[in-house]
Amino acid sequence: MKDYCRSNGLAFIEDGVVEVAADPKSEKTLHQYFEWGIKNGLNESEITILSKREVSTIEPHVRCQAAVFCKKDASVNYGQITQTMGNQIPIKNKRARIITFSKVVDIRIEPSKQSIKVEYFDSLEKTKREIDCSFLINAAGSNSINILNKLRIEHPYQDLLFRGEYWIAPSRYNDLTRHSIYSVPQFQQFPFLDPHWIIRVSGTREVGPNACPVLSPYGYNNFTNAKEFLPKIYGLISKKNHGINRTLFRKELLDLVTKEALSSISKRYMINRVKKFLPSIDPKEFRTRGTAGIRSVLIDKDGSFVSNPVFILRDNILHILNYNSPGATGAIPISYAIIFKLLSEGILKCSQETITAQKVAPFDVNLVNVCKEELDIDIAWQ
Repeated sequence: MKDYCRSNGLAFIEDGVVEVAADPKSEKTLHQYFEWGIKNGLNESEITILSKREVSTIEPHVRCQAAVFCKKDASVNYGQITQTMGNQIPIKNKRARIITFSKVVDIRIEPSKQSIKVEYFDSLEKTKREIDCSFLINAAGSNSINILNKLRIEHPYQDLLFRGEYWIAPSRYNDLTRHSIYSVPQFQQFPFLDPHWIIRVSGTREVGPNACPVLSPYGYNNFTNAKEFLPKIYGLISKKNHGINRTLFRKELLDLVTKEALSSISKRYMINRVKKFLPSIDPKEFRTRGTAGIRSVLIDKDGSFVSNPVFILRDNILHILNYNSPGATGAIPISYAIIFKLLSEGILKCSQETITAQKVAPFDVNLVNVCKEELDIDIAWQ
């Protein structure tokens, strides 16, 4: 990502991240995070454990018992990155076309013709259109499981949806820290972060996110959530497996949902969660809402949260489920891994020489070989 940004004149600010622990239990978790960082390829000059005194040296406004400091963290503008890629793709590949403001209505598989027909509604022209293809990748984020369900494919998963919201800090706080500050999550058994202090590439600071339960991938307002209430509840209780029921009535999840709902309702409550390790901030001074996003989290048949991405290959359609954060950061390498997995399985037909000659990446073609070697670890079809 750094090479891509720099080769295209996009901002990539390596500002690092500090994750803090407020008590002995959280401090123990920090050591686990440190070990994971080393196992994942960081060296001890890039990630280190800091004592309370050492934290105060680099971040005097932060209060904690200990911290992990990782230098390999950066801020970018993903909107700019997406726009740049969107402008480049049709230029580099004349056959490529990007369709926006459209929604998939239906997918039909015609085995006799080895064809997949994708029907979609173009909201700009108010008309239905169709694409005919031989292979399809369903990478629709929170909607991926809905597209999978349209095809009536049996699977053991159900999804819960959570909206994460941020508040923008006033400009007078822009020099409060030099790094983004995270804290060890209180509910470590669930795939959520506690609200943290984040540095944006623009220089602004934000507090968030929470994880407020919603009922739609587009549940940014009460009207949408109310409209989806009955269909979503019916979908959850009508599934043959009852893993979701076991999950919904776990005390820990109910406690988490209560806390996150309070964070969504009360700005003061959310910001006070960050104030515990950054006591200088005042909730009354936060007046502008920041970004918000909705993520889908999968539950398996046993009622457990699924921690890793799920790849399901059926009828020449690859469904990518549960690929959330850090989806943006990993977009380029995960794309390579997927393509070379498809090549190795013989699903896509293209030689290594052709791909290298076409210079699929305008930055580091060596990444092709790296992903080719590691893809068997990264991706396993179901």
